[in-house]
Amino acid sequence: MSQSTADIPGTTTSLEEQHTVEQFLYREARMLDDRLYMDWLGLLTDDCTYRVPIRENVQAVRGKPAVTIEDELSGLAYFDDDKLTLTAKALRLGTGTAWGENPPSRTRRMVSNVEVTRGEKPDELLVHSNLVLYRSRRADEVSQFVGQRRDMLRRTDKGLMLARRVVVLDMNICDSSHMGNFF
Repeated sequence: MSQSTADIPGTTTSLEEQHTVEQFLYREARMLDDRLYMDWLGLLTDDCTYRVPIRENVQAVRGKPAVTIEDELSGLAYFDDDKLTLTAKALRLGTGTAWGENPPSRTRRMVSNVEVTRGEKPDELLVHSNLVLYRSRRADEVSQFVGQRRDMLRRTDKGLMLARRVVVLDMNICDSSHMGNFF
């Protein structure tokens, strides 16, 4: 008996599902730009993981396979969080004690190149997207973060929720005054 492509991990999803995922990502970006951190936390599963690995410069070696992005990701991370630590960070942003965010940053997130494929489990979707996070603070502090997000969304009774995010930044050295924003 042949298996429907709707059941095969790694296959693309329907246009309707693609649209639903894109709307989820756009709504999430708006929540973060509008500093609605507690609302944003409501989009995360209780077992959510959130990681931003540090990227290393890896030299190509003649006669060896080409260097991949995976080769550049070190075991170290700017962030390696779960929902509990993300909640603590979000709560702190509202207290005035997060010095790197007082006054708060003005941010704008641009999400593009969204690709959606089926995950290993029927309720999971794997989502790759590109992100540009523009941040300005005070009169003269401007930062940009550019990278790729590798998400796993999970279908739940509440709708789609973020179960895993890995943010692969295109920089290997952070030249920003801080990284207190969510990606």
